[in-house]
Amino acid sequence: MKFKFLCLVIAVLLVPLACGKKINTRRYYVLECTGRSPQARPDTALFNVKVDVRDFRVARAFDQTRMTLRTNTNELDYYFYHHWAVKPSLAVADFVYDVIEARNMFSGNVRGISYNPDYIIQGDIKSLERLQEDNMAFTHVHMAIELINARTEKTVVQYEEDQRLALEPVKSMNTFAGVTSQILMHFTDKFIEQVQGYLQAQPPGGR
Repeated sequence: MKFKFLCLVIAVLLVPLACGKKINTRRYYVLECTGRSPQARPDTALFNVKVDVRDFRVARAFDQTRMTLRTNTNELDYYFYHHWAVKPSLAVADFVYDVIEARNMFSGNVRGISYNPDYIIQGDIKSLERLQEDNMAFTHVHMAIELINARTEKTVVQYEEDQRLALEPVKSMNTFAGVTSQILMHFTDKFIEQVQGYLQAQPPGGR
């Protein structure tokens, strides 16, 4: 009887401690076209071509939903509680597709694989990480995007850049996701400029 009473007392004492303890839950982050919206959608498509936006290739170290932290040259850590909502191979391709779709660049846009496209857009994510250096934190993205002629299977436009931007506030993971989106918008803008230049130089009806 004394043992049962003692167990009851201990349980009553532990309840407030359990209720007062902060429970860590996983947080999921998305890539969005924030900060600067895509240009206004015109009434008609800019180019009469059909384009597939395929999944991006990702370096294996970053090909997962867990966010990556680099604290040293050859050292990577992975956050347990902070994840991308969608794997980078899909999320970055979705991001590029959304920008192109919003600008109504092509008469046909497909996110994935379609029958007989004129061009294919795909890319390589070589780094997608948070950098920690002393009291400073950065977003680091190294990525290449290419436009491929689907008939000849040759790359006709390619853009690659390696960029990092400081994070403020330093500890905010939401800021890390937001700055990543800003960098991706910059990459996509530069790539689109080159694609427009290439397609405008093509003869009418030609690819």
